[in-house]
Amino acid sequence: MSRGNEVCHAGSSMRDPEIIESELMAISAIADDSTKFERIVAWCATHPDEVPFALHHMMGLRNKHPSKPSEN
Repeated sequence: MSRGNEVCHAGSSMRDPEIIESELMAISAIADDSTKFERIVAWCATHPDEVPFALHHMMGLRNKHPSKPSEN
């Protein structure tokens, strides 16, 4: 098993990745930054064993959608 694969599987108590993704997408859709931050903190406190998976997954999404190059 590769090291990167281990990061994706935080343990046997981890829920279905699709459930995690839908919860994180719902949080990301919150417009108010302070409310969004509170929800992220609460989610991390509630699901600490899923935080490594969530970070790895979200970084993967960010790498798939690179930011627009700056115009100079």
